[in-house]
Amino acid sequence: MDTTMYLDYLAERLIRNGGLITGNIRFEKLEDVSSEFDVIINCAGIGAKNLAHDVDLEPHRGQVAIVPRIDTLSCAIVCDDPPLMYAIPRANDCVFGGTNELSGNRDVDPTSTSRILGECSRVLKIDNPKVLAERVGLRPFRKSGVRVEREQLRDGRTVIHNYGHGGSGFTLSWSCAAAVYSQFCRR
Repeated sequence: MDTTMYLDYLAERLIRNGGLITGNIRFEKLEDVSSEFDVIINCAGIGAKNLAHDVDLEPHRGQVAIVPRIDTLSCAIVCDDPPLMYAIPRANDCVFGGTNELSGNRDVDPTSTSRILGECSRVLKIDNPKVLAERVGLRPFRKSGVRVEREQLRDGRTVIHNYGHGGSGFTLSWSCAAAVYSQFCRR
């Protein structure tokens, strides 16, 4: 999965079909969403902890290193056993990962980068590549599982929650979107 291309594709598809993307808007509560919208689909990720008052949601810190494309790597390699390790080839580079820590810290940790490079290089049997970039993100992990459910606001509007996917957001995105649409939006 090359997210650098995939997210642009999804945004273009949404706009082409009449959707709109508006950035830099923050809500303190779901009721703050304009009343012109009858249905609110809450895909706030880690922000749902406060927005939906969800005590089960916690940030899982993920750090990766972006390295030059590795021509001998034709598919993703993932090892969930400790230490977590994955190498994901993309069109113009490769993602080496990673970490999965219960933490809201978004700072790059040089020790983690070194461990990631060492483990990926060991598994791929290559020398440590040059690091092009380091990235840290917070995965919205929900202890009680992914939340895909309907709720009514006090003003009568419908909220459909769809969050808590942890590190499986891209993997589960299409099936969760289909569930939201088929179970909740077509009524």
